[in-house]
Amino acid sequence: MRRPILGILTAGKGPVPGNREMFRFVQQACREAGLTAYVFTPDQVNWSRGVVRGYRYVGGRWRAGNFPLPQVVYNRVPNRQLEASAAVKQVKRRLLTRGIPYYNARFLNKYDLYRMLTKEAAIRPHLPWTNLVRRRDDIKAALKQFGRVYLKPRHAFAGQGIMTVELRGNDWELRYRQGNANRVIRGSALGELWSRLERRMGKQSYIVQQAIPLARYRGRTFDIRLLAQKNGAGQWQVTGMGVRVASKGGITTHVPNGGYIASAADVLPAVFGAEADRVREKVALLAMQIAPAVEKGYGGLFGEMSMDIGLDNNGHPWFFEANAKPMRFDEPGIRRKGLQTMTAYVRYLAREAGERG
Repeated sequence: MRRPILGILTAGKGPVPGNREMFRFVQQACREAGLTAYVFTPDQVNWSRGVVRGYRYVGGRWRAGNFPLPQVVYNRVPNRQLEASAAVKQVKRRLLTRGIPYYNARFLNKYDLYRMLTKEAAIRPHLPWTNLVRRRDDIKAALKQFGRVYLKPRHAFAGQGIMTVELRGNDWELRYRQGNANRVIRGSALGELWSRLERRMGKQSYIVQQAIPLARYRGRTFDIRLLAQKNGAGQWQVTGMGVRVASKGGITTHVPNGGYIASAADVLPAVFGAEADRVREKVALLAMQIAPAVEKGYGGLFGEMSMDIGLDNNGHPWFFEANAKPMRFDEPGIRRKGLQTMTAYVRYLAREAGERG
């Protein structure tokens, strides 16, 4: 039987732009699973000959070679600007025209996600109120309603650009991350608050979101970082759950922002006691509702998502974010199982495409 061929699509400058470390891990997992995998960019496809000038990591270096068109394409284009380029759009269109499965379809958008998921009755109770910031009054109204809110860039990831604002009587408190430090600024004049917010937001599109009072582990907020994937039967599953704990005074749990990694097996029993297993099941159920809803809402094919899910003191899960191009998980067990699940899904897609073709 012919070895399934996976093409890892990237874009940018140089022969192998993007996350080379991830590409190496994916290629190694494919070799171990009996698949052929190579990295390619849109301009490396010769459509008339049906040949791709791709790259494989062999003997400690990237080596170019000529390969057949892939049977499955894994979209790892590294940013939104490149994904919106004419070259990437064209290669995606031509691959789909030939019946070649193309996943993950695209980057996600925080506000689009919220609007999409609010249509799902089972998911709606797990969504913090969210609105797009168009003017000052949007933030002012949210503060009046909730007292404390998050401001998040609509398109950023890994906690970049996030701020919190809290009203305390006639005073306000602004928190954000600057470099390697957590900054706290307090004042009473609203004009000063707006000026500071507008300087930090710049021209980026932001959302304003209800701040949920989260459960704490050793005095610090935490959330669940979860990997959902499609398996060898083409069905969604929860591959693994980790925990990210905020730094002291931190407003996000992201490791680049001072957060640290902890085990769900340690944290959930410490916080929720005998209810830990039930809480874990609720988180997994929510993820299994969100993943297909996102895929249906956006259209196209998705095979993996990482999700950030918070928990309040009652163990009620709150969905904060999903990433359709997840970074490598730090937990070795999740990373290993994730690669095995990915190769099983690629094999499934190749088999399905072969039966159709």
